[in-house]
Amino acid sequence: MYYTLIQALKRRLVLELQDSFAQHPVYNKIVDQIQNKYAFSERPQYGIVVKGASGNKVALSADNFIGTISSHVMLATVGQPCYPLEWVREDLAAVRDNNDVMPVTPGIYYMEILEAPTTAQGCGQYILDPLLTATDEPVLYLQSGLETTAQLKHCPTPGTVRLYENHHFMLVEGTHYSLDYNTGKITLLTRANPGSYLTADYRFATESIGPIPFSWNQADFKTLPGVVMAFGKRARKGDKVAIVVYQDRVDTAGAYGGRFDATFEFDIISQDTNQTEEITDLAFMYLWAIKRPILSTEGIEITDVSMGGETEETYDETADLFYYNASMSIQMQADWEIHVPLPLTISRVTPATPAGLQALPDTVGQQSNIIGDVSSNLFFATVPVLAGRNNNFERIT
Repeated sequence: MYYTLIQALKRRLVLELQDSFAQHPVYNKIVDQIQNKYAFSERPQYGIVVKGASGNKVALSADNFIGTISSHVMLATVGQPCYPLEWVREDLAAVRDNNDVMPVTPGIYYMEILEAPTTAQGCGQYILDPLLTATDEPVLYLQSGLETTAQLKHCPTPGTVRLYENHHFMLVEGTHYSLDYNTGKITLLTRANPGSYLTADYRFATESIGPIPFSWNQADFKTLPGVVMAFGKRARKGDKVAIVVYQDRVDTAGAYGGRFDATFEFDIISQDTNQTEEITDLAFMYLWAIKRPILSTEGIEITDVSMGGETEETYDETADLFYYNASMSIQMQADWEIHVPLPLTISRVTPATPAGLQALPDTVGQQSNIIGDVSSNLFFATVPVLAGRNNNFERIT
């Protein structure tokens, strides 16, 4: 975590200095010579180098817990844990532009890595298999109560169908109805009350998306509109994860975080004493006066920029040429944060509860009545799915 944060801050400082000097009419040529460490193939005429970095951890709470994340999007494992994605986030701008509605269809998008990159310049490929969610789909209005057939809009995935009468009573497959999973046709096995209506929740598969290219340390926010998928460097061929998209925001993760106080040491080098002083002053002004408020809005605080001493070193003893160095120290504060997924949620409590138990609250805070068969169990709907799925619950491993 420490080196990842320091590397990101260091890279950001280099980019900000390059952006500022690119607009200078005289020193715009220094842009390519602003680098991390002395990575030059040949010593340039002048340049700015990040010589070193250090940091101290600041704990904001005893257990580093910040709060619970509510989002339309969650990342979860499928089978054995693997990490082709470092994280997924909701694209707030895309959701806002879509009238605060998630642009992509809710469901579970299974990702499989077809080919993993092996270098920073390499390219890998992945594919997405969507398992979309149909929620509260109108199925049938029972005018007489003698109706016997109904039709779903899509062919459902076995084990995911929940059929409700009047939104409250969940029908039992094999007792109240039978279902042809190849056609989506429902056959009612019992009579219903006239004026009732049936609705269904289920998941259904659609065509795969891809193959889609990706690289190390890059984010994909176009494949699934409204979802930002961040790739790290840990993808392997055959890795599988699930990206869960909800229609409404739900609690998806616990946030843990803190802060680091980081110090960066810069060397400004030049073959001319006046150039060294001018470049140093410009770098000081750019970071302390111009870039500081911009970075502050992103949670990166520059707390101090201080000047060090000046030195010189021999460049060519025969020609009596020297390099003139000036040093500059930058102190910054930046927050770190990790999200631990909360995969198990109770989405509904059936009207029936085991004998001896009191009425249990459902997800909207209402009380469920103790009626019906006391052998019925609680209905757990968890995401993303799929190990040990049966007619009563779905569970994640």
